[in-house]
Amino acid sequence: MKTLLVTFVAFLLALIIGCQESFVNEPTSSLDKEKSSVEKDVLKICCEVKDPLTGFCNVNGCVIFTHQIVTRAMNPTGLVEVQLYLEMDSDLCDPLGMVHLEWKATGRSEDIVFVSEEGIAFVEKSYPITNRADVVLLVRYMVTTDGIGISRVSMAEIEK
Repeated sequence: MKTLLVTFVAFLLALIIGCQESFVNEPTSSLDKEKSSVEKDVLKICCEVKDPLTGFCNVNGCVIFTHQIVTRAMNPTGLVEVQLYLEMDSDLCDPLGMVHLEWKATGRSEDIVFVSEEGIAFVEKSYPITNRADVVLLVRYMVTTDGIGISRVSMAEIEK
């Protein structure tokens, strides 16, 4: 009986010690460093666009983005694969001072774009505007191997 009790206690002790081992459920620090190595940049937006409701409207805000070149053995020759992350956050205001609910353009996207080594690729994104059902904010981005820029900002009417 004493042997059975000692065996039982030893088994419980082994079970408790075994359960305290650390399991890898969280990302390791090397994975965290890899994710944080992609720096986010900011494109400021401050421009005037044509608005079908008020005639024109000011757009003020920014686009937070990451631009990362992806190297793969299977990429087509002469083309560079660029991974983009775009996050729009802009306010739209009526310069005439009309009282209305807040107009805000927001949105996020992730895209893969192929750019020739000497060229430019264009990517168009539309962003919904809060409290507006008639238009969206349309932004045309220029993508190169060095970075991105904004080619054009406009409002586009939603077809009904």
